[in-house]
Amino acid sequence: MKKYIHAPLILGAASTFALGIATPALAQETEASPDRSRVLQTIEVTAERRTESQQDVPISVTTIGGDMLSEGDYRSTEDLSQQVPGLQIKSSFSASNPTIFIRGVGINDFNPANSGAIGVMVDDMFYNSTTGQLFQLFDLDRIEVLKGPQGTLYGRNTTGGVLNIHTKKPGFEPGGYVSATYGRFNQLDLEGAANIPVSDKLSFRISGVSNTRDGTRDISFPDGTSAEKNTVDFQAARLQMLYEPNSDLSILGKVEYGKSSATSRSYESQGLINYTTFEYGLTDYDGVCGGRGAGVCADAFGYADDKDPYSGAENLKDTPENVESFTANLQIEWNLGNWDLTSVTGYLDTSREAILEVDASPNRLIEEYIDDGSEQFSQEIRLASDWEGPMSLILGAFYLTDELTGQDSFEILADANPTPGTPYFDAVNFILRTDRFYTQKTDTFAVFAQSDYELTDRLTATLGARFTWEERKLDHVAYAGPVDAVSLDGDMPVYATLLDTSNFGTDTLTFEEPTYRAALSYDVTDYVMAYGSVSRGFKSGGFNTGATSDPIEASIVKPEKLMAYEVGIKSEWFDRTLRANAAAFFYDYTDLQVFGLAPGAVPTQTLFNANEAEIKGFEFDVTSIPVTGLQLTFAGTYLDAEYTDFVTPIGQNFSGNTMVASPEWSLVARGRYETGPIWNDLKLVASADASYTGDQYFDTENTARLGQEAYWIANARLALTPESDRWEVSAFVKNLTDEEYTVDAYDVSDFGFDELVYGDPRTYGISLTYRFGNTR
Repeated sequence: MKKYIHAPLILGAASTFALGIATPALAQETEASPDRSRVLQTIEVTAERRTESQQDVPISVTTIGGDMLSEGDYRSTEDLSQQVPGLQIKSSFSASNPTIFIRGVGINDFNPANSGAIGVMVDDMFYNSTTGQLFQLFDLDRIEVLKGPQGTLYGRNTTGGVLNIHTKKPGFEPGGYVSATYGRFNQLDLEGAANIPVSDKLSFRISGVSNTRDGTRDISFPDGTSAEKNTVDFQAARLQMLYEPNSDLSILGKVEYGKSSATSRSYESQGLINYTTFEYGLTDYDGVCGGRGAGVCADAFGYADDKDPYSGAENLKDTPENVESFTANLQIEWNLGNWDLTSVTGYLDTSREAILEVDASPNRLIEEYIDDGSEQFSQEIRLASDWEGPMSLILGAFYLTDELTGQDSFEILADANPTPGTPYFDAVNFILRTDRFYTQKTDTFAVFAQSDYELTDRLTATLGARFTWEERKLDHVAYAGPVDAVSLDGDMPVYATLLDTSNFGTDTLTFEEPTYRAALSYDVTDYVMAYGSVSRGFKSGGFNTGATSDPIEASIVKPEKLMAYEVGIKSEWFDRTLRANAAAFFYDYTDLQVFGLAPGAVPTQTLFNANEAEIKGFEFDVTSIPVTGLQLTFAGTYLDAEYTDFVTPIGQNFSGNTMVASPEWSLVARGRYETGPIWNDLKLVASADASYTGDQYFDTENTARLGQEAYWIANARLALTPESDRWEVSAFVKNLTDEEYTVDAYDVSDFGFDELVYGDPRTYGISLTYRFGNTR
């Protein structure tokens, strides 16, 4: 596949760059465009904390509008991976703790104590806790994906970029919408929103959503019963108030509550032991187990999972994952004459309880119980200049405090207990239960400034800097004792015999780090901009809360740092019927934090620093309206992401390996065609998209059997609507070819299997939407 796609893709990317430097006259718009309906809409973003055209911002930004989100039936942040090249969002849970990568920058750690390297902002508020970052998307205006370090203007840990999510705000004219979707697996999605203006100065907007779906995986149990897992059960409501007493002052308040009551993620067990040949299938992807190994090889207890990734057998019938989130946000914008003052006050409270069938088998090899939550308060104040002249300036300060408490428990090899149902442990065979308890407190404060200065009418220089002070404190203790613990004292298990107490105690880390950005942008013409930038990002150090019994596990990682160099072009052509953007980048990555599972009688979660890595790549994004009603998009990211100096604490040398979640190519092709009236005032809207994800690895060792070969995902939709867009009925299909693909994998080979996380199979359905009043 690779040799066939490389040549045209490289040619396409080169052509995009050539467009940007070709004869400037081609980009000039004629005095009277032949068909104004063909002009591409201006995309407004707040990537630099001001409302600007996306084409004027010297940053790589991909924007997905609210209409596109609803048309594509994109319900969660995980869906965005298929629409933004270079973006990977995955999770080993149903509705929490995503691991996010942009251009290969990210970390696989699924523990909530370790924030990722990609910042998540919702309505200008930084979401520190990963527990609340995977909630469903509803009533949105747009999502901006900012690529590259954003350590000057945004919150902590934005080494790789930012997901900037904007909900729809209240309006001063009544209006809203209601929509209903029914699809395969009894998918039932209900969503609605309404503006409720009280006066020309005060308005409310209320939004709500309910997303439910039966499971995509059929599970049988040892007693002969069965159930469906990988369900969806999410409800949320949002109330906003907008008060504008005059043209200089705007006050926006928001409260939001969401709850997910789905089942925990159901995994596929990839057996590694061939009991026919008595071989251990660890050598390669095909190995002695034949492809994925399911249906041929078994785990240490002899269980061979069904070769169909959407069916299997488990021991636990009840595996809930209950996640709750409450958010309060107050934004004040006040024009003070020469300055615009912005204040963003945020509060976020999240909690999660879950039971996981880790071994994905009818036996009790490994079972996990989770109970954690966090409480966050943040405050940001910004001053943005509002004067005439060649210089603009943004000054600001940011404060965040977050307290995370967690408990998780593992029962290991419970089926090997010679006295089932009664407490037992075996220090030799590791038949035991472990319990971890931790509290982590994070306090961070930062000041920042950024200035744009017009050196000439066409050349602008940008300089920005941020200085961050941070303190992180951890209290951590772990216990090990017999399986089948008989009683609890509050949340604390009471062991008949205590095998081990690992009091990791209290530790405090402090960091003082500068980050900065320098850029030059040059307007070649009114419709072509070239830019270059240098930026520094950092992710704070932290603790491994996955430690159980060995003090070596209780590692402390240093901050990771990234120097990014980027050049790019943004351009529009032929009376703005063609938009072509491209960028090339180089990342020098040091002390990057690496997470993984280490083999052992008790699966060990490891967290440490790799010395160095390098990421080289380029990306392109071309959108055109070749004829009235038809819009086409083709975008892609190429990555060469490599650990250049990486020796693990136990001496494994992974230097030269490809970085985790860094496919060489990721591509998106999209088309949308809207007819004129075909009968009375009715029209058809047809859309389709396809995304390509190249070969990738899910572990730093580049274990082939834990990787995923290249695959395509295609989606399609057809809608009927009147010219007024007052109502719409549509039919859609996602994963059109029913592609079977993994989005993550974990090495549990000492128990004879790997744990695989599969993406959704083909889904399809119909939707009905009705809009009333002023819908925009």
